[in-house]
Amino acid sequence: MRRISLPPGLETECFILDSGALAAVPGLCREFFPGRRPWIVADGNTWEAAGQGVFNSLREAGLTPVEPYLFPASPPLHAENRHVDTLVAAMPPDAVPVAVGGGTVNDLVKRAAFVAGRRYLCVSTAASVDGFTSSGASLVKDGLKQTLPCPAPLALAADTDVLKAAPPEMAAAGYADLAAKIPAGADWLIVDTLGLEPIRPEVWQMVQPELRDRLSEPADLEKIFLGLAATGYAMQLYRDSRPASGAEHLVSHVWEMEGIEASHGFKVGIGTLAVTAMMTEAFRLSAAELHRVASPPSGPEEREREIAALLSRGVYGDAAGIAMKKFLSGNELLERRSLIASKWEQMGERVLRQLIPFNEMKRQFQRAGCPVHPAEIGLARADFRDGFRRAQLIRKRYTVLDLAYEAGILELLLDRMEPYFKE
Repeated sequence: MRRISLPPGLETECFILDSGALAAVPGLCREFFPGRRPWIVADGNTWEAAGQGVFNSLREAGLTPVEPYLFPASPPLHAENRHVDTLVAAMPPDAVPVAVGGGTVNDLVKRAAFVAGRRYLCVSTAASVDGFTSSGASLVKDGLKQTLPCPAPLALAADTDVLKAAPPEMAAAGYADLAAKIPAGADWLIVDTLGLEPIRPEVWQMVQPELRDRLSEPADLEKIFLGLAATGYAMQLYRDSRPASGAEHLVSHVWEMEGIEASHGFKVGIGTLAVTAMMTEAFRLSAAELHRVASPPSGPEEREREIAALLSRGVYGDAAGIAMKKFLSGNELLERRSLIASKWEQMGERVLRQLIPFNEMKRQFQRAGCPVHPAEIGLARADFRDGFRRAQLIRKRYTVLDLAYEAGILELLLDRMEPYFKE
């Protein structure tokens, strides 16, 4: 079986990507979890796709797997922290958890293994997300979508036959998640230019240099999976999702908390197109134009009222507290606006060089089978726009949304973004 070469310093010690890789799972259990009985966690769909085969191969190899834990095939499983508690309670003593599934199953098992003080084995069934190889699990806890700490899998197996047999929309979601690294990289360039969070070259190099090539052919699932895996490595080394996630992911989290049922990748894909449009329109402005069109800043009391109105649905956890902690006013805001203006042209050059132009990205999404209009994922016009206003509130991470808000041009950019999505 083909073992993919891994960068040094990762939590993941083995990655097998090959046709027939399911047959390698018993060997991985013996190598990395000697003397421990495997415990498969899957849902009804991924059990049929790969779980039953893995279970049979484990029994045939004499490893006596524990009775598997299966989530129902329907309704769709959601990445909610309450399922972690269920898995921890059900986890047999000294068993090694084996996550067989897509991103949701993997994140739930990843976090549950950590809570139980164990490492785990991941068997991926679709090229759908970048979380298979990342540290941390993206889960809804206390009403807020957040990344909870936990190590990446100790070992990972992905059978290319299983990946190709997965529903096409899962591969499309993975393509969109990989494409999101383009505007996420642009967000990192913004904060690097402002001196707020310097780029770590060795982490940047893991994701960005091969990204355009990996996106060039949406049907090449092996390339897509390798790109997603590389992003996970970068998150492992950086100990944060900054290398993979920017404003496009924040808005997808908002839509998820609001109950939009589309896949993570499809929500991120719409966010990717929208943030591409927003950044393009932002840096069409010169520094002089920026000063002329900027709206006057809000004071603390006015901002509290704005935040309360934006979060009135009550499904965003402690977003109000997060938003006020990063809110700048008075001299602090004047200093930030001065910094932004002084770096505007430099930022624009770096960001526009990083972006794939909107129309090109849209064509690639259409080739990959990804949605390209908010209505395709069930988003009404108001929720589409308000999603970006709310996304600016929910994390301390600085993105183009914070840049636009602090510069006084967020509402202008939302207006200028809309024509990109006319039918």
